[in-house]
Amino acid sequence: MDNNGILELYQKQAEAVALASALKPGGAQRTFLSGLSGSAPTVFLAAFYRGNPHPALVILGDREEAAYFQNDLENLLGLEKALLYPGSYRKPYHLDQPDKNQVLQRTEVLSRINKQPGRFLVITYPEAVHERVITRRSLERNTIEVRTGERLDMEFLMEFLQENAFERTDFVYEPGQFAIRGGIIDLYSFANDLPFRIELSADTVASIRTFDPGSQLSEENKGFVTIIPDIRSGTVHENHEGLFDFLPKETVVYSKDLGYTIDAIRSALKGMKERYGEEIHIADEQLVRKTENLFDSAEEWQQQLERHRLVEFGTKPLFEPEHRIDFQTRPQPHFNKNFDLLFTDLYTNQAKNYSNVLFSDSVKQSERLYSILEDMPRPAQFAGKELKFQTLITALHAGFIDDRLKLACYTDHQIFDRYHRFRLKKNYSKSESITLKEIYSLKPGDFITHIDHGVGKFAGLETLDVNGRKQEAIRLVYKDNDILYISIHSLHRIARYTGKEGTSPSLNKLGSSAWSNLKQKTKKKVKDIAKDLINLYAKRRAQKGFAFSRDTYLQTELEASFMYEDTPDQLKSTQDVKKDMEKDYPMDRLICGDVGFGKTEIAVRAAFKAVTDGKQVAILVPTTILALQHFRTFSERLKEFPCKID
Repeated sequence: MDNNGILELYQKQAEAVALASALKPGGAQRTFLSGLSGSAPTVFLAAFYRGNPHPALVILGDREEAAYFQNDLENLLGLEKALLYPGSYRKPYHLDQPDKNQVLQRTEVLSRINKQPGRFLVITYPEAVHERVITRRSLERNTIEVRTGERLDMEFLMEFLQENAFERTDFVYEPGQFAIRGGIIDLYSFANDLPFRIELSADTVASIRTFDPGSQLSEENKGFVTIIPDIRSGTVHENHEGLFDFLPKETVVYSKDLGYTIDAIRSALKGMKERYGEEIHIADEQLVRKTENLFDSAEEWQQQLERHRLVEFGTKPLFEPEHRIDFQTRPQPHFNKNFDLLFTDLYTNQAKNYSNVLFSDSVKQSERLYSILEDMPRPAQFAGKELKFQTLITALHAGFIDDRLKLACYTDHQIFDRYHRFRLKKNYSKSESITLKEIYSLKPGDFITHIDHGVGKFAGLETLDVNGRKQEAIRLVYKDNDILYISIHSLHRIARYTGKEGTSPSLNKLGSSAWSNLKQKTKKKVKDIAKDLINLYAKRRAQKGFAFSRDTYLQTELEASFMYEDTPDQLKSTQDVKKDMEKDYPMDRLICGDVGFGKTEIAVRAAFKAVTDGKQVAILVPTTILALQHFRTFSERLKEFPCKID
């Protein structure tokens, strides 16, 4: 059984048929789904939405709950099928801390609703729903499309950007910015994940390319792009409205524990008033009043939802439902890493003809589960009996058992008591080369290293005329006041100088061989060191060491029980250390990483591997305090395992 198989089960379920009937024209205005536990609501909604595509808005209690719900739906339905509509601010109702990435996400959702009103699945929470945005009419009027081959008036574009509060900068690296260099326009719209570069030939758009905001290098050609301004209230637009005003009439609103949500909103709005007092912007005053009115009585809710069907789920409904659909699900049991309990539970399910499905976040974790369940000794009462189960490489937030469908869905992080985190849209990864944001943080006089010319001083940004076209460049000053200009397309060749603190480096002279000679000497020293190391390692390789055994189920269980998901580097380091230990010559390996990067966890795993092979392990640290910290860490991690820590 795979994801599709599980979704098909729920699509054919009587409850799905009942809900489809309730949502038909003339059907129930209010429906309550009872008995849904764990991630059963997301599995059911994913199946129902797939079989009955319709515009849907899901309102959860807060951002975290909404993000977990959206992650589950996206994992079950596929990327971009379920959209998260977040608030604009880093902290709830803190109107002075906007997050441009979240504003961009909000704009994408509103744009999708506007363009495809017949089908969308949006997950959100109260703070985001009731934050004011520009009106649908303003959004349409202040949205323009740019296409290759079509005419584009530069003055019109400049006027549009300035009217909509876009900021003109030297380089573009975050939403709401634009830069103009001759016939090239760099622009970061609130409707796109990446900024784009428009190249004009006379007044015609010759090309449109997305580019990386860190390196400024082009990535993909586009036929057209959409420019959308900041949709937040209090920007440059006078009229504002809420998300409900964007929703088409046939939208179905799903909500969990609406009563608790309303209490939380009232509390948050009260705190918001106390925080801002008389300084609240007029649009936010309207937000407070409208939100209070909206939630003060069922009548107001009825007025707001006249066009929409309401499907509630959770502990209890806020409104008296016209139609009720009962499910028979219960939460995943707590095993507390006790595999005897897990075995007993899985065998019990199997005896009752239940299907055991284990949801895993990664292939590695799935392999660990298989290894533990295959290799671990069976409890006496199940000795010789085959255990039937299957794993799905799909992240699910909370397991559940459906007694009606005879389906037990367990998650690996709950089995191992691991922390499960939701994943939002990734920010752009930083490379080792200098980025535009770092350039803006540089001050004249800061030292910069160029791979070809050596150490110079940063002297600011400058606009140059190159063959009749204006280009932005970085100005570096070298010895004897020699000047070097670096194109924004060569940022990967420079880096901020790093050296011993409190000492200033000597500037290199352009055109001299000093930097080149220094590089050559350094290369020679590196080669000499490498030669010595090769000789040393050859001698060590010739020595005989103890070859540790391959991992046992206990080792797999220890690694799977780590509270957090391994980072790629942490996983690779663990594998390399264990590979070294299993060889028949002495291991000599150094694990480097910053504070909190998970070095100690790798040491715990290596130490435990040695102990399970009958060896003792000594851990040496530089201070008494650190020794105590490591003692506590090792004791906590290994308390469920048969070894002694002292």
